[in-house]
Amino acid sequence: MAQDDLRLGLVGTGGIAKTHILAMAELKQHGLGGFLLSAVCDMNADNSAEAAGMCEELLGYRPAIYNDYREMLEKEKLDGADLCLPHGLHHSVSIDCMEAGVNVLCEKPLGITIKASRMMAEAADRTGRLLSVAVPYRRLPGMRLVRWALNDSGLIGKPLSFFNTMARGGPRRAPAGPIPYASMWRRDRLMSGGGPAMDGGFHWCDGIRFLLGEVDTIYARAIEQGEGEIRSLPDVREDTVFAVVTFKNGITGTWSWSFNAPGESFQKVLFYGSEGSISTDIGHAIFHLFWRGSDWIETGTMMRLDGQQLDFDELKVLHRQALSEQEWEFLFPAGIENGFGYEIWEFLEVLRGNRERVEVDAWDGMRSLAVCEAVYESATSGQVVKVDDVLSGKIDTYQAPINEHWKI
Repeated sequence: MAQDDLRLGLVGTGGIAKTHILAMAELKQHGLGGFLLSAVCDMNADNSAEAAGMCEELLGYRPAIYNDYREMLEKEKLDGADLCLPHGLHHSVSIDCMEAGVNVLCEKPLGITIKASRMMAEAADRTGRLLSVAVPYRRLPGMRLVRWALNDSGLIGKPLSFFNTMARGGPRRAPAGPIPYASMWRRDRLMSGGGPAMDGGFHWCDGIRFLLGEVDTIYARAIEQGEGEIRSLPDVREDTVFAVVTFKNGITGTWSWSFNAPGESFQKVLFYGSEGSISTDIGHAIFHLFWRGSDWIETGTMMRLDGQQLDFDELKVLHRQALSEQEWEFLFPAGIENGFGYEIWEFLEVLRGNRERVEVDAWDGMRSLAVCEAVYESATSGQVVKVDDVLSGKIDTYQAPINEHWKI
């Protein structure tokens, strides 16, 4: 390891943290090193030991292990902290890190509420530290491709509308064994902040802004119907959402899905422009748009009014031809197409002074969170909600008990 390697600490070593370690290993395999994961921290000793073992196997060294991040901050000379924690811990741990002089890469959805997220963004401004939001899915080749196709290529004209719909049945049985901790805290609104619309749904809310621009209003119904009865927010964790989304540029779309729809399942994602459409029916695109699994390869079809059809492989050729070598390298450094790897590399490059800013800082991440929260606020009030009113804190009925719990 070089003397000038940037030193990172990993706080939280559950499932998503393992994905971060794998991404770090891939960066090094592509010659994008220059960093040392010098410490891992978790209250669960088994998790932290497993993470340290992964580092030893994949990165070639074993980091120090801590069970208290405050001790890690005191004893380790860190340039950055990678936070992979339950949502309710994001604001306190990130602020402590930044006040200790450590830059932060924080897993989505930034804070547990808008108020918590604003505290994080203001702390970054006050301390002069970098706070980057982990949003890997907007960095995938398919998302970059569709953004270009919708906004820059002119291939399907002006974007007009979209339909993003999925329904599939869910199990109605009690778990056979102990409930994993990750499942437990996700069921607790005071720790998770919400259900699927905020958890995996944050990727969709960030992705739809990336593709189409800022959201203006949302009208939503969020319910639980898995037990054969309809129950509404805020008393339940939603398994079904119907939302009409309007954008400041006039585009309108629907985001509707259910994980408890007995019988026939279906899924479709369709973006319409004035001269054609882009579609996909890949699995789990209800949250992770244009993604087809662990190899990060996407499938989809563009259909133009003139009858021409292009699949994503053909579109990728056109996308590549439209960009310079420098522009392509900026999006996919050393050929990296792993969004997790990209966000870690981007974070490090800003710390090195090689890039001016990260793509999604705390203030921008808060705008994506405001879309998630607008779904909940609309479903709670039964009214159309302006996202800017959620962002400003003017509307916070759903979030208020969560803020009260965390004393913020």
